[in-house]
Parts: sequence; structure tokens; C-alpha cells
Amino acid sequence: MPELPEVETIKRQLDSKLRGKTITAVTLFRSGREAPRGKRFVAALVGKKISSVERRAKLLVWRFTDGSSLIAHLKMTGRFVFVGKDYKPQKHDSVLFEFVETPAMRSGQVIHAPTKFLVWSDVRKFGFMRYIPNSAELAGVMACYGPEPLEARAEELADRLKTPKTRMVKTALLNQAVIAGVGNIYADEALHRAHIRPSRRLGSLTEKERLALAKDIQKVLCESIELGGTSVNDYVDARGEKGKFLDLLRVYGRKGEKCRDCGTAIKRIVIGQRSTHYCPKCQK
Repeated sequence: MPELPEVETIKRQLDSKLRGKTITAVTLFRSGREAPRGKRFVAALVGKKISSVERRAKLLVWRFTDGSSLIAHLKMTGRFVFVGKDYKPQKHDSVLFEFVETPAMRSGQVIHAPTKFLVWSDVRKFGFMRYIPNSAELAGVMACYGPEPLEARAEELADRLKTPKTRMVKTALLNQAVIAGVGNIYADEALHRAHIRPSRRLGSLTEKERLALAKDIQKVLCESIELGGTSVNDYVDARGEKGKFLDLLRVYGRKGEKCRDCGTAIKRIVIGQRSTHYCPKCQK
């Protein structure tokens, strides 16, 4: 957490506000989860102009006009939130970015756009940011991930769920090299919709089941994005607002509650050291 819908929500908000902006200042409140460290991180970023903010799997990718980039992984509790110019640093803040748009001329006068401020904070300190100096190195990082579920055809995603035959389907869905961006929440939700028990082995899935699961992965991700993601614990978007998909979860985090389809109590087990929820009646 956050997973693809949450990161996609933040990506869209950052891109709409920061595209075309130049980083004018970087203030480090707490160093340790940025690369390169300390003053070298600041020096690498100040003066960079953002051409776009993109997403790959659960990574946020700030692309700069000179071909370099900044990647950021929110991990469990990382946040990018826009703040005002009078913002006072909080306990878990690590970095404050300042951005300004390139001055424009209007009626012979220079027009300066207002400065925007963006703070990076992380309660549990697992998130990270890394400056990438060139596009070749970035491509190497991106190649580690599987297909994007919102861009690939359902049939392509289904093919990724064939081997190794002994791997549990839930474990496969959490592997970012298999399908990018799916995590614990949406794996559980998609498996419930497809009526597949998370402990099933890939070799036991029929072609029809694999395709149904692939389509349900795409559906649940799209539905969550429309509602700004799921705020189970600390997640907020770049505006500081919570996602609204929580009330629509069918199994995740609902141990002991009634299945929304059949009324059977939701069970919780552990697969791959991850909490896993399913309906013992609906999912076979």
C-alpha cells in the first residue's frame, strides 16, 4: 500500500500541477532515503524542468526535459502532498520541493507564476526517491516490471498466469515481474470477483478462469482509480484527501464479516507473509 490506483491518482495530480514547472529549491529535513544522498541530491534536482510525471507499476516517475528523471516509491506510508508557502514542517517530513513556471511575457511585462510547494513525508521510512541521470538507466529500471494491467490486453495478462504451475495465484499476482502494480488489496478483490481461491496453484486454473481473473484485475483497478484509490491506513492523495474505494471492498480487511455476494463469513489466511482474505463459499 499504496498500489496502482493510489499511485495513478497521485501521478495524475502531480502531472497536472507540475508539468512544465522548474524545481527552484529542495530542502532536506531528514536525509537517508534519497539517492544520491544529501547535498548531491539537492544539486542534481535544482534547476530541472519537468516534462511529465508518469507511473510505472507502483513507481512515480518525474521526467525532466534534459533526459534525466526522478523515481519515487511510496512503499507503505510515503506521501507527496501540495502545501502552502507558510507550511510548517511536520514530524515525518523529509523533503520540501519548490517549483515555479518559466516566466512568460504578456503585454511587454514578465509574468511570474506563483511558486508551488510539495512535501514528501513517510511515517515508516520505507519509501525512497532516486535520481536517474539518463534515459538508458531509467529503461533498465522499468524493464524489471511486467505488463501494465491497464495497457495490456486481458489475454496477455492471462498468459502471465500460466507458470510456474506450482505457484499460488495470490503469490503470482503480488510479483511485480508478472503483472505490474497489483498489490495485496486488489489481488484479493480481483480473486473474489473471479471466484478463485487465492491458494489455488496456477497449474489448476483453466483458460477461462485466467481470462476472467485478468479482466477482473482491470475492472477493479479502474473502479478504484475513479474513486481516488483506497485509504485503508495512512494513504492520502496529493491534495491530502482520502480515497473513497474503501466502502466498496468485498473481502480485503473484512475478516469475519459477511460476503457481499453469499453472506458467508470472510476468512483470513497468510500467503507469502501477506494477509489474504477470501470467501470460502464463493471462491473455489
